[in-house]
Amino acid sequence: MIKICFLQAEEVIDGIKLLTDDLRMEITGESNADIVIDVYNASEDLTEVKLSGNRGYIKYGGGRARLFRGIGLICEALEHGKTEFYKKEKPNFITNGPMIDVSRNAVLRPGIVKAVMRKIALMGLNMFMLYTEDTYEIENRPYFGHMRGRYTREEIRDMDEYAKKLGIELVPCIQTLSHLATALAWNCMEKYRDTHDTLLVESEKTYELIDDMLKSVASAFSSRRVHIGMDEAKFLGGGRYREDKECPRMEIFVNHLNRVTDIVKKYGLCPMMWSDMFFAATETSYGSETGISEDVLKRIPRDLRQVFWSYDAEDESFYSELIKKHEKLCDDLIFAGGIWTWSGFCPAYRKTIAATLPALSACIKNDVKEVIATIWHNGAECCLITSLLGLLIFAEIDYNGFYDEESVNRRFEFICRASADDILDMEKADLPDGVSKNGNATRYLLYNDPLIGLLDKNAEGIDTRKYYSSLLNDNNTRGASSGLFRKAFKLYRSVISVLELKADFGVRLKKAYDGKDKAGLVELYRETFEIQKRIKILRENHRDAWHYYNKPFGFEMFDMYYGALYNRFDTVRYHLDNLKNNPDYRIEELEEERLWLFYNPAAQKSVQRINYRFGRLYTPNVYGTCFCHYLLG
Repeated sequence: MIKICFLQAEEVIDGIKLLTDDLRMEITGESNADIVIDVYNASEDLTEVKLSGNRGYIKYGGGRARLFRGIGLICEALEHGKTEFYKKEKPNFITNGPMIDVSRNAVLRPGIVKAVMRKIALMGLNMFMLYTEDTYEIENRPYFGHMRGRYTREEIRDMDEYAKKLGIELVPCIQTLSHLATALAWNCMEKYRDTHDTLLVESEKTYELIDDMLKSVASAFSSRRVHIGMDEAKFLGGGRYREDKECPRMEIFVNHLNRVTDIVKKYGLCPMMWSDMFFAATETSYGSETGISEDVLKRIPRDLRQVFWSYDAEDESFYSELIKKHEKLCDDLIFAGGIWTWSGFCPAYRKTIAATLPALSACIKNDVKEVIATIWHNGAECCLITSLLGLLIFAEIDYNGFYDEESVNRRFEFICRASADDILDMEKADLPDGVSKNGNATRYLLYNDPLIGLLDKNAEGIDTRKYYSSLLNDNNTRGASSGLFRKAFKLYRSVISVLELKADFGVRLKKAYDGKDKAGLVELYRETFEIQKRIKILRENHRDAWHYYNKPFGFEMFDMYYGALYNRFDTVRYHLDNLKNNPDYRIEELEEERLWLFYNPAAQKSVQRINYRFGRLYTPNVYGTCFCHYLLG
């Protein structure tokens, strides 16, 4: 452990102390130091570091995160045996950092949030947004976030203080219109409900609720900025609202927007919002036109910051065009890209990099000064800790203006003590044909029912047994053996282990059944026990990882998923036992023809990206209530 003395660092020493374990360094006095570092605060936004022998300096401006990036650069140089080192960086963005989804069942433990904060501080990132739909406490509203793992006001204040020491602004990101299905599910919330996930606008009771939301975050967070959501309100005015009145949706939207903005300002906050409702947005990107009349445009508050999000486009001109179109809406645009952690058990870095590079290049060229790296968790299978590599990519483009894979991977291994190549290669499990560049097979082949087989067509023609066997063997010695990533890799290996046998089990079962292959059916019968054994191990490893990274709430969903998968192999044996005892016995599920889940023969591929969740992948049948089907599907 290297001993470092920091001179003129009294004002920031509290933050430096938080990083000693991550950097494997000890803060000491000058007489006992291996290295003495002079710290200077500059008037311009920069990070400048120099090391010469056992002396060095860090000059920084623009906030503490610039300093901590500099400390990371020097410690990395020292770890690599360098005695001479110099680097000067001027960041392209004033604000850069993650928005982490803690609303889709997995609520990160405050200790893990703090661990991520330390890592991104060393990267030089200076913002951290918590996406909370109903996972924050509102006084006197006990059902808001009930049994969802919501953060208490004290937990938020503690994380906020920790963030400030690291030069990070902890920003609340809430919803004040839609994406509130879990909050609105309770019968006591019916008076606020227009549709299953959207608030009843123009109701005074609704604005009392929103007032309480904003009062809560204003008192818990020290940041005077707040993200008020407003995205993807597809059902706005389509439920109870429509029973009473008719009004153009954009007019309803802007009326609501102004009411919410007034409440935001009441608490001394500065609002920002997702901008997609002003555009013809699709699931992952924007249309080309705003479709907003001049009358409506005049009523949109100019000081309401717009956040343009796009995670999918790979053409820089697309981003530049949309950045220009946003000039109609606001003066200071914020851009939000995405680190693809939301489609299965693995982060999709091919897609992340292909979309991020042109997006951030367009931001730099068009003078967008604030960017966000969104880390969504739809489905909550992926361990969000794997997003740290993507955050480093955002940071390196910020400080250097370009992406250099070798440099990023080297920095990642220093900051995170894990192999970047291991993280990048995780998505191989999602691409079992070895050819496709975009897919999430870990989700749909795992959840595919062995008898119903909605995804069997996706497994046909691929030697998944050989592929996953090879991948499992390759990963036996890969992945961190300790630290933040250990449990994530253990979970990953367990998924591959199950898929080795299960991925094409339904295909092989139907083939043996149709062909009256008695020996094949006997072998599949025996295989069900091994698959159940591996599902059990997967569930245990997932539970272990979940409780390490997240609060316990939400894992009950996976207990349900894995329980369903496990028990269906009992049913397979039930049918095969009956068939053994009665040659005329019909396994009716296997009598049915296998069809593509998406009927589009001209576009079918073996490996796809399917955005459905467990319920819709597992069965075409219903769960009893629309709300439950919404959650599972």
